[in-house]
Amino acid sequence: MLTLEGANVVVLGGSSGMGLATAALARRLGASVTIVGRDPARLAAGRASLGDDVRAVQADVANRDELRAAFDGLDRIDHVALLAGEQPASKVSDTQHEELVRALDVRVWAAYSACALALPKMNPEGSFTLCSGMSAHRPRAGRSAGGVATGAAEALTRGLAVELGPIRVNAICPGAIDTPLLDRVFGDTKVQSMRAFTDRLPVPRLGTVDEIADAICFLMRNTFITGVTLHVDGGALLV
Repeated sequence: MLTLEGANVVVLGGSSGMGLATAALARRLGASVTIVGRDPARLAAGRASLGDDVRAVQADVANRDELRAAFDGLDRIDHVALLAGEQPASKVSDTQHEELVRALDVRVWAAYSACALALPKMNPEGSFTLCSGMSAHRPRAGRSAGGVATGAAEALTRGLAVELGPIRVNAICPGAIDTPLLDRVFGDTKVQSMRAFTDRLPVPRLGTVDEIADAICFLMRNTFITGVTLHVDGGALLV
C-alpha cells in the first residue's frame, strides 16, 4: 500500500479547497475517487474540474443518514479523508449551544460516522485521515468552539488509531493555507492581510492546498504511521 494505484479514496469535504486538492492528487496517483460536499453547485464544479470518472455525493457530513450514500456502492474502501470543518466566531458569553454542537458534529461526529459506515468494507492496510487546525494549539479569543472541535479531532485520532489497528488513523493540522475561504474573507487584500502572521513564520508565506494534499496522500501511502497529527504550518508552532 505504498501506492494509491487502484485504491478507492473517499474525501469528505472534497468539493473545494484542501479537500478538492486531495481528491485531485489521489486521482493523479491512480486512485478511484469519491468526493462529498454539502453545497450542490460547489460539488458540481469540483467534479467538473476533476473529471467524469469521479463520484460526487451531496451530503452533510454531520448527518450519518446522508453520509451513507458516499460509501454505498463501493465494494472496498482503502482511504477516507475528512476535510470538512467549521470555525464559529463568537465570544464565550454569546456562543449558542447549536454552534458548539455543529463544530463538533462536522469534525468529530462525522469521523465516528465515517468509521461506522466504512469499516465493514475497509482494507486492513487502509487509513482514515482527520483534520485538526491551529486553534487546537493556539487559542484565539472568540474562537473557542473551533478550538474544542479541533482538539477533540486530535484526541479522537489517537483513540481510533489504537481501536482500529491495523487500519491507520492520522490527522493533518494545516496552518495558514491559501484557500477559497481566504479569498471570500479578504478578497484582493489576502496576502497583505495575512502578512503580519506569515512574515513571522520560518517559511514566511501562506501554504498551498497542494501542499496539504501531498501530506494527506503521504499519510495514506505510508503503512507504518498511525496516531499522529502532522503539522503542515510553515513552522507556526515554533514561533
